[in-house]
Amino acid sequence: MTPLPPAFICQVVKVHDGDGPLWCRNGKKVRVAGIQAPDFESAQPCRTKRANYVCDDRAARASKRIAGQLTLRKRLTCLSVDQSYGRIVARCMLPDGRSLSCAMIAVGAATRWDSYWRRYKMGECR
Repeated sequence: MTPLPPAFICQVVKVHDGDGPLWCRNGKKVRVAGIQAPDFESAQPCRTKRANYVCDDRAARASKRIAGQLTLRKRLTCLSVDQSYGRIVARCMLPDGRSLSCAMIAVGAATRWDSYWRRYKMGECR
């Protein structure tokens, strides 16, 4: 396993969906830590086995749009906490100092994924 980078800046140039990956100008791909957002499943049926999870393309589009409004062309300060499928899992702060994870939850674009929230020591949202 490749060692995780320390804190880094991600200037977001592309958003896949509400929980990532976010593509950074420097080539890093970031999975937003501690949350789950609706996935796009337009090309294939929903295959997830997660409890209380529903695939919904309309909700996925809304979540992606909100993630884009919060992050595109902005510089996030991120702290690596894990790796997943070739992406860095990171706790990221928006330029105004808010947690990206908490901001996504606050507007209903994602839900807290409790097991990862605890694992990554995400703390409380303000």
